[in-house]
Amino acid sequence: MVLGLDGLSPDILKSLAAQELMPNVARMLEEGIFCRLRSSLPPNSCPAWLCMATGRNPGKLGVFDLVYKDGYSVRPVNSKMVKAEPIWTTLSRAGLKVGVVNVPGTYPPGGVKGFMVSGMLTPSARDCLYPRVLKRLLAYELKDYPVDLICWSYFDPMDLVRDAILTARRRAELTIKLCRLVGPDFLFMVFTTPDRIMHPLWEEISSLLDEHDGRSRGRRARLMAAIELFWRELDNLVASVMRAFKPDLTLLASDHGFGPKKGTFFVNECLRREKLLNLAQGLRTHVLTSMGRLLVSAYTFLGEKGMMKLLYSAATSVMGFRGLWDYALRYLDLDRSLRHVDWERTYAFCCAHTPTFGHAYVNLAEREPKGTVARARYEEVREAIIGCLRDVSREVGLEMKVFRREEAYSGPYVHLAPDVIFEVEDWPYDVSPSVGHASILGTYWADTRSSGTHKPYGVLVAHGPDLAASSGPGEVSIYDVVPTILAYYGLPVPEDVDGKPIKSISA
Repeated sequence: MVLGLDGLSPDILKSLAAQELMPNVARMLEEGIFCRLRSSLPPNSCPAWLCMATGRNPGKLGVFDLVYKDGYSVRPVNSKMVKAEPIWTTLSRAGLKVGVVNVPGTYPPGGVKGFMVSGMLTPSARDCLYPRVLKRLLAYELKDYPVDLICWSYFDPMDLVRDAILTARRRAELTIKLCRLVGPDFLFMVFTTPDRIMHPLWEEISSLLDEHDGRSRGRRARLMAAIELFWRELDNLVASVMRAFKPDLTLLASDHGFGPKKGTFFVNECLRREKLLNLAQGLRTHVLTSMGRLLVSAYTFLGEKGMMKLLYSAATSVMGFRGLWDYALRYLDLDRSLRHVDWERTYAFCCAHTPTFGHAYVNLAEREPKGTVARARYEEVREAIIGCLRDVSREVGLEMKVFRREEAYSGPYVHLAPDVIFEVEDWPYDVSPSVGHASILGTYWADTRSSGTHKPYGVLVAHGPDLAASSGPGEVSIYDVVPTILAYYGLPVPEDVDGKPIKSISA
């Protein structure tokens, strides 16, 4: 069984165990094998869970982010875009019954001998379960099943934590019922709620794990108690799923880590400074930021008055989760910055990928809707982007790794990646395509409620009766999980897999 806890980094997991907030997981740490797990690039839930499930890097998946570029805008990815075979398909072909629950990037569900419940970006609970016959058997359980928890729709942290607990419970209850109905030989199940609460509540969670001394009073004390309850409940749910499935080997894994966010790196402002991106002549950039701040202020005001939750619930019921994502991306493009670009004088740009994906595209003729860079000048412009990013990183005192896409990825779908990829230090800064800011580094006014962001190291804990006396490597790759599972089942590892079996686990 692969049991996922989205976003847990090694320091978080060890602190939770040491403070006895997750005693069942602590026992797994004590009895099993613990490794730091290096995530994908970028360390996002999608593609990271898909990289883990296939053993291939995004250049072999064809999926590089939660969204993909469509012209100068973006659209959500789906499972039909995944070009590499995931472990559940491989094991199904080998004759095993498998169960898959809540793995990002699995909508629309299917392609297994057993069952699949798709996760984030699924339109609604009516569309999340495969095969169809199970929908009729579990109609009651699916009636109010929460497909995802959208943390930005919450303005009361107590409500967020309460719903995170309820969402995790419903996820575990459905998984247990499906295991009893189908009896799978292999289960790949993910709890995404840790990620959902750590984005807005990182300061509170880190205080609880590192410095909390019991002196909190009033509402903060109640919030800290609720966060403690969340981790204890999650620990119990992990144990309940394991009791129901009864695995011989459990791989407890996270797709990436988490940590504090210092601010935002404005990529297009960096490109503007070097004249690689230009805005429409006469445009007053301060007007853009003023309008953006006004919209955020209105959003915050409505949220604090309880109106946004009502509007969000109504929109979800009408459009579904997927429709709401599509609409938000079409309308906002993460603040519609690229609408003001003068494309005839623009050679490079950053668009609205997720905030942990440092990237830039060449405005290439015949590829982009208003491309200006001839194919013969592609490398020249790409080198200019790389030089721009490196110069700015030195100027502002950041450690930045910059890659050409073929240096970051390998495989037949590298051409779908952004032309330039970069990592900002150990990911303390999100990246944004927003323009109109006074500096390249700053606080993004559209994201003031988020105090935490993704980090590149997650965890892998192997637990089973044959591992008690074993020791493993201190660090492994996200690509090592699939070859380890295949070796455990005695199945061949395909040549194009990027990882290798972890011998202390698979032997």
